[in-house]
Amino acid sequence: MLEINGIPPKLTNQECEELICQQYWYRGKLTQEVDALSLKVNGRWHQLYFENGIVFWRLLVEAPKPFEHKPGDPFEYPLINLGEQLDVKNVLISDYATDALIEGVRVSISFEDKGVLIIKHVDNMTSISFI
Repeated sequence: MLEINGIPPKLTNQECEELICQQYWYRGKLTQEVDALSLKVNGRWHQLYFENGIVFWRLLVEAPKPFEHKPGDPFEYPLINLGEQLDVKNVLISDYATDALIEGVRVSISFEDKGVLIIKHVDNMTSISFI
């Protein structure tokens, strides 16, 4: 059963101004490929994240900031600029969908003439692929 907490932004036919992925690393090992995904459209930042199979959307006041890692901290939260890495910055989002899966949930964001970003949340693990 699909459950969404918050109001998903209107993404279809909007330009992707920025796309930032926050990962979660624990003791030098990638634990969560997508801890949170921040997307900027129409000058506003939106954050997507998952907990226990629930899709969360939040409006952010400002761009995501890097987590200050202190020596000895077992965890890190690096920010990955997917907009630049995937070459989708300033590209039109042609479609957006959230689908329930038997074992979790999937969010798909299609970029015109570039590909589809797929974020899957299964068994409390979130992964990302671009096809």
